Amino acid sequence: MTDKVQPTLVTFLLDRSSSMGAIWDDTIDGFNAYLVSLQKEGAGAIKFTRLQFDHQHGCEIQRDCVAEPIASVKPLDKRTYQPRGSTPLIEAAHKTIQAIDASLSKFDVKHNVIVCIQTDGQENTSNPEYTWDGLKALIEAKTKDGWVFNFMGTGIDAYEQGGRMGIAAQNTMSTGTSREHVTAAYASVGASNMRFAGSGLMAEAAYTAAERHLSGEHTVMGKPSLRPAPQPIHTPFVAPTAPLDLGPNSPPTMSLDGLDLTP
Repeated sequence: MTDKVQPTLVTFLLDRSSSMGAIWDDTIDGFNAYLVSLQKEGAGAIKFTRLQFDHQHGCEIQRDCVAEPIASVKPLDKRTYQPRGSTPLIEAAHKTIQAIDASLSKFDVKHNVIVCIQTDGQENTSNPEYTWDGLKALIEAKTKDGWVFNFMGTGIDAYEQGGRMGIAAQNTMSTGTSREHVTAAYASVGASNMRFAGSGLMAEAAYTAAERHLSGEHTVMGKPSLRPAPQPIHTPFVAPTAPLDLGPNSPPTMSLDGLDLTP
């Protein structure tokens, strides 16, 4: 598979809000198995960015690695992934997409682009300048440019939330919360990523019926999720600060504003 994989940039935006503590171990194990699958099949062709997001003193986005060759990406553990805070989903996704877009001209060759977003909760703390409509317009524009967006909602109605974000239903998965389901969901994301990386065809990124079944698919568009949405947490607006440098040679930090994902 490796010699058939096209140059591909995969960015994984991982929710680390406090509710993720309920599936802390399962998330670490599932993500690490997903990572290994990309390393086995995409070594030499895939560059990988991993970001973690939450809200404590504003939208905080931690860069674990940026456009790093997949073979050298380190797995997660309980030291490097610690759930906390609330869920500024709109703001984190918006900033991530803009930063990826700004970085693409710096690559030596053209890369296929995959953006994976995972959350187990509803949006509740983004700054008001970031809206569903704005995010949807941005994602729809990038999809027209050939980007693939994968959305994995764990224990929520991912179709409702993914639809508000502008992510196609075929690239959305509404998964269960058991260890078996979380593990299968990450495996499904890996398989989707590799199908697109190997073909460059957006249709190949769609989740299969078997992948949905194994991942504990539990909602359809417009139907209720397994658990009620968390109540919004009202936090004060945090004024933007200078953009974070997310170049590969700078140390891991957090951002309260925009991201620079220049490789």
